[in-house]
Amino acid sequence: MMNILHAKARSSLPRHATRLHAVKSNAHSASKRLNLNSLGSLAEDQKVKKHNAFYSRPQIMPESVSHLELKLNDAADGLRINHVMTTTTSPQPNNSSILSFPARAMHTASATSEEELILQSKQEKVFTSMDYEPKRVLHNIKEATSWKKNIKDWNPQFCREAVQDYISHLKYLCNLREKSKLGETSQLEEDILKDASSTVLSSNLTSDAMNAMLKRKVKTHHLSKEVRLVEKLIGTIGLTPLTNRLSFNLLRANGKAGNIGRVMSLLNLRKAKHMKPNREEFEHAIQSIVSAGLYLRKNRNVFLNETEQPEIDNPTRWLDEILVNMNSRGFPLDTAMANKMLECYSSTGRTGKATHFFYRVTREYIGGNTSNERDESIDTIRNGRNKVEEVDVLCEEHLNSIDEQMPLIQNRKARVRMKMVHSMPPYYKMPSENKVSSSKVRMPNKNDLKPKLEWEMDRDFSMSLTSAFAFADSLTHGACGHKAIELDRVSWNVLVRACVYRGAMMRALEILNDKMPNNGIDPDKVTYNTILSGLARVGDKELMREILLIMTNKSIAKDKYTVQALVDGYLNVGDISGAVTLVQDFFNQHHILPPYTTHLKIIEFALGNDLVYEAKRQVYFIQQLHKWRPKHGDSPSLLNFMNMTQKNPKLSPRSLKRLFAYFGEKLTEEDFF
Repeated sequence: MMNILHAKARSSLPRHATRLHAVKSNAHSASKRLNLNSLGSLAEDQKVKKHNAFYSRPQIMPESVSHLELKLNDAADGLRINHVMTTTTSPQPNNSSILSFPARAMHTASATSEEELILQSKQEKVFTSMDYEPKRVLHNIKEATSWKKNIKDWNPQFCREAVQDYISHLKYLCNLREKSKLGETSQLEEDILKDASSTVLSSNLTSDAMNAMLKRKVKTHHLSKEVRLVEKLIGTIGLTPLTNRLSFNLLRANGKAGNIGRVMSLLNLRKAKHMKPNREEFEHAIQSIVSAGLYLRKNRNVFLNETEQPEIDNPTRWLDEILVNMNSRGFPLDTAMANKMLECYSSTGRTGKATHFFYRVTREYIGGNTSNERDESIDTIRNGRNKVEEVDVLCEEHLNSIDEQMPLIQNRKARVRMKMVHSMPPYYKMPSENKVSSSKVRMPNKNDLKPKLEWEMDRDFSMSLTSAFAFADSLTHGACGHKAIELDRVSWNVLVRACVYRGAMMRALEILNDKMPNNGIDPDKVTYNTILSGLARVGDKELMREILLIMTNKSIAKDKYTVQALVDGYLNVGDISGAVTLVQDFFNQHHILPPYTTHLKIIEFALGNDLVYEAKRQVYFIQQLHKWRPKHGDSPSLLNFMNMTQKNPKLSPRSLKRLFAYFGEKLTEEDFF
């Protein structure tokens, strides 16, 4: 949390990645063997597009399957699907119950990080027949799978070690399989291969291994690479029978990893195998779209036009494919499932039209690069203040204690500071400047004047937003053969969030004031909180206060996200004193507190603007929260939230002292009571 402001300075830098091209096969007629590597390969001659702010995952280059070569793009796990005819390869055995995977090397589109190199060096331990213990693998995978994430004895490190041991056994069996084809295996190795079909390579253990991979607490892109690696090894060996449970767990793991193309292939496979559909598999398919958009949600380059963003920014094509699969397998569409699909349009984060920062983060370097220069700076401060020797010692201890916590940038210690920018955002971003729907605005790079609401409804404003409303409208008329559904409050709230994330605040307000009431739906606190968060991003304090007044007049409940949105808006425009007062008033009047990160954010903004007094005001309020005691009539939710706040280690005196030291300020014991 101490690095929020420092990270903000780096977040605006453009990011570059590789746009991958891919093709997909519908099926292969000459072989019924399942190719688990249908997620395809990374071509060696891919063109690098600097404007694509997306990441690349490792690719697996498969051999040709009959006359069709399977290649899928991995930039969004199957963004483009085409057919490429290839030369005929050696025929594969006609056995649909065995998993097959061509053995090819994995390729990565980006350089391997230092952390991954260290991890790989640890993993590349020489594995021999003496290390082969299938009973140990079976026991560890079973134990890792039985754990639930909400229990106290859940050990993610054990799960990681169990999965890594399982992968090592698969690599060993894969090497034995290759040696067996060349006739270079011993009798012991042949017996190991024969026994592996009922142990390490069994469908049940493979299914459990997929579940264990989801319990390791790893990042999404790491999960994506390892799921593909396991699929590659299993398919290369080709001794694992395909079952209903195994195909579902494969779909689940790929869905969590964000492998959209692989998930769509598994959906079509289950359809071809006439496997009974269930709700969970389609929810995992939708989750794959959300997971694939995680990187864009965190690292979107807001300086790029939407047309230059990755294709995952508009997920309509994959949602339509899921709907077609559901209809062909006789699974009905309901409103809850439709709402999950609509959420995909807001899963890639906010665009540049939805944000405006009234500040920028700067650095103030102190001292020098060497210890001698550091000592000279201390002597200069000491002599300049002309204090007695006792105070000089305290000054040196003060500087040394702070120096340990301050960030090191270019081998120099620096203070992180904020500089408020007084320039206002473009007026078309401010809804309070365009309250009247008939008021016209001048569109960027154009001389035409157009009503703001009409402009936001134009497809040129945001193709993704236009697709979201078109998709929602198609659901109400029966999409892809399904029966028509009615949009409920959750559906409209999702559309409001999509408008807010695309900067279409006038359209979001139209839904709030017109669309929802006309459909007999009353907005709730989620609707208002979403709009408040959008207004906070552009610093529209005037309209935020009006929305808060409407909530009060309509007796709409407020919660911690209401306070969080209001504080974010105040901090964005530099009203730090107002943010501190707002938090205290909400607690005193409504017994509502924002998330603990909001307390830390207020302190960071105050220290970044050299408002040490305001920062200590917030620290004093946090101490009051620690002294708070329950009263008769307090709600259980308030008691629980206050208990978590008081026990939060991030709000402890030690953590607050470190936070102050990070900004070059001192928080002493005298500041606590």
